[in-house]
Amino acid sequence: MKHKEWKGFLVKRFLMILALVSFSEWLLNGFFDKVLFPWLSDTLQIDFFMAGMENGLTIGVLIKGGLYLAITGLCSQFSDVIGVGLRAASGQWAGSVVTERIAAQTRYLNPRQTQIYIWGMVAVTVLVILALLVPYVLAALAFSRMVAVQVRQMEEQERRQKEEYDKRKNLLLSDVAHDLKTPMTTVAGYARALLSNEEQETAEAISREKRLEYLETIYNKSMQMSGLLNLLFEYVMLDSEGFQLKKMKEDVWELLRDCAAGLYMDFEEKGMEMIADIPEEECLMEVDPIQFQRVITNLLNNALKHNAEGTRVWIMAEREDEETVIRICDDGEIIPEQTAKYIFEPFVLGDESRNSKGGSGLGLSIAHKVIAMHGGLLTLEQNKGEPYRKAFVIRFAV
Repeated sequence: MKHKEWKGFLVKRFLMILALVSFSEWLLNGFFDKVLFPWLSDTLQIDFFMAGMENGLTIGVLIKGGLYLAITGLCSQFSDVIGVGLRAASGQWAGSVVTERIAAQTRYLNPRQTQIYIWGMVAVTVLVILALLVPYVLAALAFSRMVAVQVRQMEEQERRQKEEYDKRKNLLLSDVAHDLKTPMTTVAGYARALLSNEEQETAEAISREKRLEYLETIYNKSMQMSGLLNLLFEYVMLDSEGFQLKKMKEDVWELLRDCAAGLYMDFEEKGMEMIADIPEEECLMEVDPIQFQRVITNLLNNALKHNAEGTRVWIMAEREDEETVIRICDDGEIIPEQTAKYIFEPFVLGDESRNSKGGSGLGLSIAHKVIAMHGGLLTLEQNKGEPYRKAFVIRFAV
């Protein structure tokens, strides 16, 4: 659980417990004032010293009154000087309201009746204090139980997340091994063919055109493997402890133009149209220019790779209220809901996605992480408006 969620949980549970304790105190005060104290007065002809208090029962006043009664009862066991001194000190500490109420009850009682009254009131005071403490004790137990249950749920959730993470990581490693094995097999096969040709030097020697084709294939497959390994290295680097962005004040709009210019010919060759809608004025922000341009390039390559010929791709940039918003959007096919749901999470691409679209499934996860490290948010929006059908949206607070 995140810090804010945990803080919210504690505050909500504390307020709930506080409300229940206050309600319990109100009920107990009502019971004492309407039931217990009248019963003592009508049945036993004894007025409890707290009866009729304007502010209701409070544990502090109860404790003072109970101790005053106990000391008054004990004073009869000491000499007059000591007894008078203790009674005076406890009476001053208990307050005039309590002492006057008790004195009014014992004024016309003989010593024996006074002792019975005093120790009876001490017993009633102790019972009332215990009754008033019950809601606090129950509240403390309930609160600790809620926290313990929440902690167990958090631990269970973290355990499930770790298991899911490990499962996806193992799946990624399996996919990466598969993606590396295929080009490596091709490279080994063509290299072996070229090597055998050099060794045999027969009439069936490979033509120059074939040799060039084999070498070009070897090169392309090598670049494919290198790109996959670079992605893995970049993801691990971003996730490693101590990695920090090298931020500097840059014109973000200019960085977008550079990315668009660098891939313009690639879009032309595939028969796709790139449309840049970027404001002319500056947009200065603290960013890591290398990592930021990697994100934009990754999103553009993603649009180039996963859309058909004739697709239009837009790079839109604008200020919306207090946000800087960048959209890489296109009018190609939308992403299936099941894929879109987990598209920014690492270790989620299985065999079906890899075989149909290619790649390791790490590019968008890396882009999402880099934008988050910049304090921004990268999301996917689909069927939100015209003319595009889907858009990867980057938002930065101004």
